[in-house]
Amino acid sequence: MAPAQLTVRQVASLLGRNQGPEFFFQQPWTALNNVVIPKAINLNRPLERIHMVWQGRIAVGTANIAPVYPESIQNLIQTFKLTGTHAAFKSITPINLTGADAFAWPKLFKPRGGSTYVNTARCDNLDIPAGFPAGTGFLGTTAGSPYDTEIHYDIPLTPVLPVATKPALVPFLYQQKDWGDTLQVFLTFADQTALGTIGTSVVTFTSFGSGAGTPQLFLFTNYEILGALAESISSAVVIRNTQNIPQSQITGVSSTLQRLQLLQKQKTTNILLKSGTLAAGTSAGVSVYATLSDAIFQQSQLIVDNKPVRNNFLNTAYKEYQAYSFDARWPQGYFAFSFLDSMNPLTAYPADQLAGGSVFELDSQVATGGASNFAEVIQEMYLGVPGAGQ
Repeated sequence: MAPAQLTVRQVASLLGRNQGPEFFFQQPWTALNNVVIPKAINLNRPLERIHMVWQGRIAVGTANIAPVYPESIQNLIQTFKLTGTHAAFKSITPINLTGADAFAWPKLFKPRGGSTYVNTARCDNLDIPAGFPAGTGFLGTTAGSPYDTEIHYDIPLTPVLPVATKPALVPFLYQQKDWGDTLQVFLTFADQTALGTIGTSVVTFTSFGSGAGTPQLFLFTNYEILGALAESISSAVVIRNTQNIPQSQITGVSSTLQRLQLLQKQKTTNILLKSGTLAAGTSAGVSVYATLSDAIFQQSQLIVDNKPVRNNFLNTAYKEYQAYSFDARWPQGYFAFSFLDSMNPLTAYPADQLAGGSVFELDSQVATGGASNFAEVIQEMYLGVPGAGQ
């Protein structure tokens, strides 16, 4: 049946109907390992997101971990990367995030995002006052050990919006006609130094609920049904990558705006500035925040040719506005400019239409200096024209 012949009832039964998580792959987790998942993601139906679960037991002996870092257990996945070859955009990396950023991203735009469970209790790992991990469940003490831990990461391939706006996200689903069998997942794992300051602590990782074995990582795929509509939808691709700001740019106090990051001139949905201090003494290849802080930056601005796109005077006021817009709680250290407060991806900032010589950048005052200041930028943008007919 052609799309034009579908009834309203038939469209409702097809358009963006989710089929729930389907098991894709199981991978043992071993500290400091780099992993290439040895099979491509199946796109026999449109793909909406990837769900990742870490399960294991963390035992702390001899001495407490002190302090515990604010995103301690989420850091055990150091990076998640998704690459593929798109029919229109060729070889691209749509997702390249730290584990902590991948965990946090959905909850910046919805009341609920990723979940952590420690010794059967669900914990809110983004409720982080003053950069301290209140209520995470993982206390890093010998008295609380062992910690049977389950971490759920939801990694959406579309912009993140309330359920009511779901039809607007359909053009961002991954389809076989665009990607073929080229989608590959790459992972890097951290070790105990990502949890906190280890000192003389002895940290052991074993199977969930057991003092033996190895933690496991499970990958699931979430598909949706489009039916006859699939061939009439032109797909767009969301890009979401973590980029570090050079520390030399943010260690000294500045009362004037400083360039933090040149941004790509693409249709931009969100720009996240994450800030805090860098943990010292981690293993090679492990980079995590020792603290998260809203105090490092002030009057952060998106600038095009020396003119602000949004006129932000006080970061905390702007942060409260954006969190209110999405009915979300933003933790310490997370600050974003969103162009999705209309709840429609078509209101993305059209940076792709800027003149060739224009400069699109993120600037800010540095209100609090420090040699260990650390910051990241995630520019969420998309390629293509979502929903245009073919």
